[in-house]
Amino acid sequence: MGLFGRKKKKKEDSNSEWTSFEFVQHLIKHPDTSDDTFVMMYENLLGEDNLEKDMNDYWKHRVTESFISQEENKKIKKAYDQRFKKIRKLAQAKIETDDIVKWAVTNTDDDRTTNEQSSKENKF
Repeated sequence: MGLFGRKKKKKEDSNSEWTSFEFVQHLIKHPDTSDDTFVMMYENLLGEDNLEKDMNDYWKHRVTESFISQEENKKIKKAYDQRFKKIRKLAQAKIETDDIVKWAVTNTDDDRTTNEQSSKENKF
């Protein structure tokens, strides 16, 4: 509940801006969210990428409250670290693909023809 008994608005839009802490909380509450959605969320990450730190802080807290064991914590940490790596790789691949598309759009056939003609002229 938020201030004055109103329900807090739940952040569901992957296009909105997310802090590292909010990203981790969403991942914990909705682990079945698609990688594509997490990539969009990651692209809108505000501030520094502290995903592992925020995740570790959350699970350490759970261990101290005796909700999970140390052994379970290690397994969970490993699984989430792998998920973070995958999300980062997908986000990087998307950026590289977008860069290639931008390059292809800006370098039209007319530009290539002009460049080829000027290089032929320079040879003579």
